[in-house]
Parts: sequence; structure tokens; C-alpha cells
Amino acid sequence: MMGWNGLLRKEWAVMRNSFIAFIVIFIVIAVSSFTPLAVGGKFDQIEITNMFSFLQMYFGALLFIHSLHTDMKQPDVWLHSPASITRLLGSKMLMVLLLVVLSNFVWTGIGVVAYFIGGFEGVIPGWPNLLKVFLLSTFAISASLPIWVIYRILSAKIGWLAIIVLLIFFFFGSMVWGIIEVIWGEMGPDVGSLVYILLSIVLFAGGAILLDKKVRY
Repeated sequence: MMGWNGLLRKEWAVMRNSFIAFIVIFIVIAVSSFTPLAVGGKFDQIEITNMFSFLQMYFGALLFIHSLHTDMKQPDVWLHSPASITRLLGSKMLMVLLLVVLSNFVWTGIGVVAYFIGGFEGVIPGWPNLLKVFLLSTFAISASLPIWVIYRILSAKIGWLAIIVLLIFFFFGSMVWGIIEVIWGEMGPDVGSLVYILLSIVLFAGGAILLDKKVRY
């Protein structure tokens, strides 16, 4: 169970139902978004792309937190595991990113069907869009880790007031995200991608260290 294969199997068991529910919801939203095209309605490619991107980003972060919360209900299984914190958290992130990639395949499949059935151009996501979804999901997961750990620590000390502090972190996190998006737009995808990757590494490592020292023991 402590090997990567065993940990990934465990994460799949935890995330499977949530992933299936998300895919069903994702398909319903996608079909309802493309339906107006069949009767001559307008199609805003940027709006649809952003909507799908945000859905997958938030899905990845929530799925990661769901897995962490589930493990906290069974501390003897995870918190006292001989596996390193890097492997434990890494398996969660890896599984979530794999599921995000699978949801991108679903998105692409819907786009292909919409194109061949209705001739709707601009529906199939391009490589830049898929890359950005992957980066956004990685960033969202990495940012959610330290925020969740801080919330766990504060909730044990100040109770429901920790939610207020959590909202403050979300506010500043949104500002940082906006700054990165400006960098992406002004300096291009290469620089923007590098910033996303570096910040993701810092946030994930910081959250892992804090979890290991303040929550795990």
C-alpha cells in the first residue's frame, strides 16, 4: 500500500464517485452550452473555454481537498503512515491531475462530436487551452494545500472564526492569480507557464512542510 501503485489505487477509490459525478455534470453543462448553436444561436468560444477551464480547475482543487478531508477521518491509515509526506501528497496530486486530463479528453470528445454533427467550429479545445487548464489545476491544487492546512490549525484554536481568515486568504489568492494572468497576457505563455510552475512548487512544498509539522504529528 505504501508504493505508488497502492497509493494511487487508494486515491482512485476515494475520488472515483466524485469524478463520475463531475463528468456527468460536465457533459450536461457542455450539451446545454452547445444546444443554442443548433438553432442558430451565438457561440462565444472564449466564454465557453473559460467556463470549462474554471470548472476543471475548481474540480481539481475540491477533489484534492476532499481526499485530504477523507484521510483525516482515518488518521491511523494515513497520518501515521511510514510513507513520506511527499509520496502521500504527491499521489493525491498525481491522481487528481490524471482525472483532470481525462476530463479534458471528455471535453475534446464533446467538441469533436459537436463539430462533426453540427459543423460547429471553435468547439474543440486547442493545445494552448489544454496546457493552461493543466497549469491552472496544478496551481489551484498547490494553493489549496497550505490554505487547508492553515484552516485546520486555526479551526482547532478559534473555531468558526477560521472561516473569516480563510476568506482573506482566498481574496489574496485571487489577487495573485490575477497578477499571473496579467503576466501571461503581457509576456506570453512561456513566462506565464514558468510563473505558474514556480508558484505551484513553492505553495505545494510549503503546505506539505506545514502539514507534516503542524497537523500530521
